[in-house]
Amino acid sequence: MIMKRLFFLLLTFAIAIDAYGQNTVAKLKYEDAEKAFYNGDYQSCISLLDETEELLGKSAPNILHLRIMSESKVWEADPYASYEQLETLRKLCDQYLKNYDIAGLEEKYRQIYDMAAGLPKVSTREEFAQLTETYKKETIAKHKEKLISENNLVFVEGGTYMMGEGKDAHEVTVSDFYIGKYEVTNRLYGNFKKNDGVGDVPVWPIAWDEAMGYCKWLEKQYGGTWRLPTEAEWEYAARGGNKSQGYKYSGSNDLDEVGKPLKSDVMGKYSLSPVGQHKSNELGIYDMTGNAREVCLDWYDKKYYTVSPKENPMGPDSGKERVVRGGSYWAALSSVYYRMKAGSPKKNWDAYNSYKVGFRVVYIPD
Repeated sequence: MIMKRLFFLLLTFAIAIDAYGQNTVAKLKYEDAEKAFYNGDYQSCISLLDETEELLGKSAPNILHLRIMSESKVWEADPYASYEQLETLRKLCDQYLKNYDIAGLEEKYRQIYDMAAGLPKVSTREEFAQLTETYKKETIAKHKEKLISENNLVFVEGGTYMMGEGKDAHEVTVSDFYIGKYEVTNRLYGNFKKNDGVGDVPVWPIAWDEAMGYCKWLEKQYGGTWRLPTEAEWEYAARGGNKSQGYKYSGSNDLDEVGKPLKSDVMGKYSLSPVGQHKSNELGIYDMTGNAREVCLDWYDKKYYTVSPKENPMGPDSGKERVVRGGSYWAALSSVYYRMKAGSPKKNWDAYNSYKVGFRVVYIPD
C-alpha cells in the first residue's frame, strides 16, 4: 500500500515537472511570437502561436489577441486576395468577443470589436468576388488619378487628322494617350537624376536616351507604358486633338500669346522660363510653340511622310537623328507643322542649338 502511494506521488510530481517545463517553453515561444510581430514577420508570429497553444493545450486571451493582430496585418497587406483569409480573421474576432468580455481586457476588447465591425460584410464567395472586383477598379482609378496629378498629364482622345502641310500632308490616326501638360521640369527630373537646373524650368539640354531613361524610371514607379511622344502624337496634341480650332500655332494664331520669349527672373532675359507662362492650347497643354523645342520618339527621315502607315506611326525603324518638334525661347517662330532633326548640320541651323531640346512624356495605361 505504501509503495503504491509512493509511486502515485512520484508520477504526479513528474507530470507537474513536465507541465512546468512545457509552460516555460510555451512562455518563451510566446515571447518569440511577440518579437516576430514587432519585426513585421507576421507569418512566423502565427506559427509560433500555433506551437504555444500546442504546448499549453489551449489558447489564452493574450495569445488570441496577438494572433488576431497578426492575421489582420496579413489581411491588410492584400485585403481581397483570399476569402478564406477574411473568414479566418472574422472567426477569430468572434471567438475573442464571445469569450473574453472580462475585466481588465476592456481596451483590447474594444480594439477587436472595432476591427470586426470594419471587416467587409460578405457571407459568400460570390459576394466576395464582386467586392474584390469593385475594390480593384477603385484601386486602379485612384492609382491613375495619383499618377496623372503627380506628373501633370492631360488625356488626349484619339482621332484622325491631316499631319504635316502642303505636299507633305497625309492622313494619320492616333489612339488615346496621356501627354504631359508641361515640358518635364528640373524639379521632376531631379527625382530621377540629380541636376543643376532651376525648379519649374524645363530640364534642358537633354539627350534622347536621357529622356527615355526618365520615362523607363516612371514605368517602374507607376506601371503602364511611359515614353516620348511619337511625332504623330506630338503634332496631334499640339493642334488641340479633336478640339482643334485650326490655329497656326499651338493654341493661337498670335505668336506672342503662345511662344513669345519671356524674361525670367531666375534665368535672365531671353531664356527658358518656368513652364506654363504662355497661353495653353485647346487641350490645356502648354509651351508646344515656345520655351524649349522637344525631342520625339521617332527617328528622323525627311521622306518618312511618304511611306508612313496611317495607324499610329512610330517613325522609321532606324536612323542617325531624332525628330525635334516645336519652337523655343530663341526661335519661337514655328507653326504646329514645323519639324527638324536633332543634330542637323550647320548649313540648316546652328549645330550648337540643335541639341538644346527638352521633352515631355506620354503615358499609355495597361
